Amino acid sequence: MGSSRRAWFPLAALGFALIVMVTVELVPDDIEASRGYQLTQGLHGLGTGGVGGTGLASEQRAVTAVAVDVVPPATLGWLAGLVSVVLAVAAWYWWQLRPPRPGRFLFGTLGALAAVPLLDLIGFLQLRLDGDVRGALLATFGLLLLAGYERSWFLAAVAGVFALVTTVFPTPVAAALVAAGVLFAAAFAVLLHPRPDGPAAAWPAPWTMDR
Repeated sequence: MGSSRRAWFPLAALGFALIVMVTVELVPDDIEASRGYQLTQGLHGLGTGGVGGTGLASEQRAVTAVAVDVVPPATLGWLAGLVSVVLAVAAWYWWQLRPPRPGRFLFGTLGALAAVPLLDLIGFLQLRLDGDVRGALLATFGLLLLAGYERSWFLAAVAGVFALVTTVFPTPVAAALVAAGVLFAAAFAVLLHPRPDGPAAAWPAPWTMDR
């Protein structure tokens, strides 16, 4: 069904998306900290001037109390990252496959795009999962679908390692960086694998599901 050698692109695309997500999370920290300091100074001035300082403090305590019971949001922008990966992978497979039925291909792409926020919402409402956990599980599910399509045990193993890495590391940023390294290494391994139409084509590769 598939040719696992072309699967390097989805792996690299997800790895690159993780790098971008981490960069977006880390770079604006100094800017946001300075803005937060200025806002705090402004609110402090209002409070000392007698213009509702106590009301602002009580409102802040109320918001904090409500936030305790809320499922923690995602540290990284998983939804935007995964949607971008789906679009990039769809464009890649369109170029690689030249699908004879483009309507069906486009319908499948739209279904995958709609499934990302829908599954994330289910994980939030039904399972009450942390935002970063939901994103990592969605990415793992996508890797498993890729492994099934390409009929590759290697890609299935990569999905397992990805899930393990994203759940073991204590912070989402560290987990994303290590997971990106795993994905880039896997992409290079796929690229270095001999072409299926080369001299070794007579023997199936040990990492494929073909018999």
